[in-house]
Formats: sequence, C-alpha cells, structure tokens
Amino acid sequence: MKPALPLFLTAALAGCSVPIVAPQPQQTVAARFSSATPVSTATGNATANTGLDMGWWSRIGDAQLTELLLLAQANSPDLRTAAANVMSARAQARESGADQYPAVTGQASATRSRTEGMAATDSTSALVDATWEIDLFAKAANTARASRLRSRASEADYAGAYVTLSAEVADTYMDYRACKLAEGVYREALNSQRQTLTATGDLVDLGLSPASEQALARANVASAEISLESQRTDCALVAQSMATLVGAPQDRIRAILAKGGGLPAAKPFRVTSVPSDMLRQRSDVLSAELEFAASLKDLRVAQSELYPSLTLGGTVTASSPQSWSFGPALSLPIFNAGAANANVRKVNADAITSGETYRATVLSAVEEVENALTRLNGASRSLGSAQMLVSQYQRYFAAVDEDWKAGGTTLLDREDARRQLLSAQLTRIDQRETLLRQWIALYKAVGGGWQRPAGDAADTVATQTAQATTLQKKDS
Repeated sequence: MKPALPLFLTAALAGCSVPIVAPQPQQTVAARFSSATPVSTATGNATANTGLDMGWWSRIGDAQLTELLLLAQANSPDLRTAAANVMSARAQARESGADQYPAVTGQASATRSRTEGMAATDSTSALVDATWEIDLFAKAANTARASRLRSRASEADYAGAYVTLSAEVADTYMDYRACKLAEGVYREALNSQRQTLTATGDLVDLGLSPASEQALARANVASAEISLESQRTDCALVAQSMATLVGAPQDRIRAILAKGGGLPAAKPFRVTSVPSDMLRQRSDVLSAELEFAASLKDLRVAQSELYPSLTLGGTVTASSPQSWSFGPALSLPIFNAGAANANVRKVNADAITSGETYRATVLSAVEEVENALTRLNGASRSLGSAQMLVSQYQRYFAAVDEDWKAGGTTLLDREDARRQLLSAQLTRIDQRETLLRQWIALYKAVGGGWQRPAGDAADTVATQTAQATTLQKKDS
C-alpha cells in the first residue's frame, strides 16, 4: 500500500487545479409594482393587499367552466405528459440514491452431463457477489441530491402546466361565450334586416319608395346572412379547439357548451403589490431555483471525478462457504488528457447558465404581472366607454329610424346608423371579453392559486449562491 500513497495524494491534489467561476443568480426587483393592483371585493380594503386570493376559478361561479376545468385536469395530453415527467424524475432520484448503498447479486447454475460409457452427473454452483463504492468525496451523495432537486423541479413544472392549462381553458371558454353573444347580435341584425326588407317592399308597392331601396334592402339581408354564417363558423372552430385543449370528444364539449350562456361576471381578486411576494407564488420560479441548486450539485459531482475512488468487493460460494474473496480496489485518475478538468469547466458553465436562467425567469415573471396589470386597468376603463358607446348609438339609431319611417331620410342613412350600432354592440362584447381575459391573464401571472410547499425554504437562491461562493473559494 505504501507505493500507492503518493499516487493517491497526487490524484487528490489534482482536484484543486480547476478554478471555479461562481454563478451570480441574484436578481433585484422593484419594491412595488408600477401599476395599481386590484383589491378583492370580499375585503374592499387596500390594506389587506398582502397575498393572492386562492380558488378564484370556483369563485367565478360558472358551472360549465368548472366542468371543463375538471375535464381538462383528467384528460389533457399536456398535463398527462407533465405527470409522466414527474414519474420519470422521481424514478431517476430513487435510482441515483441507490448508488450510495452496496449492490449484491447472486448467480446460480445447474448442469447435467453424460460422457459415453459413464453415468450422468449433476453439478450445481451458486455465488453471491457484493460491491460497494465508498463515497469518499460525496460523488454519489451529490448525484442523488441533484436528482432529488430535479424531481422536485418536475413537480413544480407539473403545477405550472396545470396553471397554464387552466388559464388556456378559461381563456378559450370566454372566447366561445363572447363569440356566441356576437352571434346573437348578428342574428338580431339579420331579423331586423328582413323586417326592413318587408317594410321597404310595402313602401315600393305603394309608390312611396324607389325600387332601388328595395334592392339595397335585399343586399343588406344577404350581407347580414353572410356575417351570421361567418360568426357561426368562428364559434364552431373555438369549440373544436376547446376539445383538443381539454382532451375530450367534440360531442361532449358541445354538450357542455350548449348549457348556460353569456359571459360570466368579472370577479376581482386581491393581488400582492410586492413583486418579491409574488415570486413565491410562481411555480416556474421555484422550478428554476431548484434546477440551479441541482446544477451546483452537478458541479460537485464533476469535481469529485478528479479524485480517486475506492470500491470494496467480495464473493462467497454458497456451495462452499469457506471459499470466499474480499478486497478493496482503488481507481486513480492519473492521466486523461485533461478530459476531467474540461468536464468541470463545462459543468461550471452549465451552472452559470442555470443561474442566468433563474434571473431571466424572475424578470419574465415580474414583466408578465406588470403587463397584465396594465392591460387590466386599461380594459376596466374601456368597458365603461363601451357601455356609453352602445347607449348613445342606440339613441342615435332610434332617432334615425323614426325619421326613416316618417319619410324624412333614406334607407341608406338608416342602414349606416344601424351599422354603427352593430359595431358598438360588438365592441361592448369585445371589451367585456377582454376584461375577463385580462383577469385570467393576471391570475395566471401571479401563480394561478399555486402555493409553494413549506419545505422549499432551504433551497433559496441566497443559500445556493453562498454554496457556489464556497466552491469558488475552495478551488481558488
């Protein structure tokens, strides 16, 4: 053993030859969001703005939306894929953890043979082999820790997939309901155009209106029919996209959407005004944080490969217990043309990249909330203007319609006023839909009701950065 000692020490010192560049994942965020944050109508108190109202989907109170969300949770291909990823990551974590323990295998064989002129003979043998790599430099332990961290990251990714799926289902549902409301407006317009055509025909027959106005009325009916059919097609396409999103047959989705009707009322919820509090409600931020922590464990694994490894092995013959062998085996990384050092640098670069990914995730999360707040505030103001728009155009059309019936204006003027009213009604529907979709976007942006598990406090970026700095000091 004495001649091996210098080699062991030389190999051990080789681990200090690769300098480590510590990742810098810290990202400063503003103390407050620049846009005003909404206050829950349940409290009506701005001082209660300390967190997110959970369970907002159920508070919307739309039975069909709730049914679609439950159906998506059970059948969505995207969500099932995310669940399979969690299963795979957990299995990988268990597999990596098993490397910390001894491995025992057994072999058994039985042979029957016969030689010419001799009786048949039977022979049996049984061996038990055991190997155990002593985790001198925590390579197996850090590999297992990295796998466990990635398993938890996959669980956070699953939560994020569910939040995204729920938002997409709700968004598509609002699109469908708004589409059907617009279809109703086009249907009413078509019925009105047909009534106008009948009235115009009577006036032409009486010689009170020129034949050109009857031609214009027929053209308006044809145009209204085209608009209605186009709207019906759009609604059918939205329903089909819902079926794909939810992962259910078309007939079942149509049956659900056929129930109820109209856009649900907007249900405001409370949002924290502090970005750092919001970040704790985002599963993607936790996932990026855990991936960064795992990358630091990968770096420790890469460093441990610069050092020797010691394996204990032994064999026992079951048929003859007195026959056995046992002994250690030392593996020394004497020369590998710099491959191990290059691997450390590569994994170090991966850790830096992971840290920057975390920073980018934080910045994107804050931007997403800021954008949602800005759009929500704008949509809230626009809805009031849309209500006024419809009210005034209704008054204008009523006046023009009365004037037309009295013969004081042409059908062309009346139809122009009708088109303006139709456009205003569609604008109001669009603004109602926009407001609801911005509430959905905001709920998704602030975490969608997900809550960080209590045990994840130990994996904060500050803790991981301190570990990275320690690695850098050890290798400098």
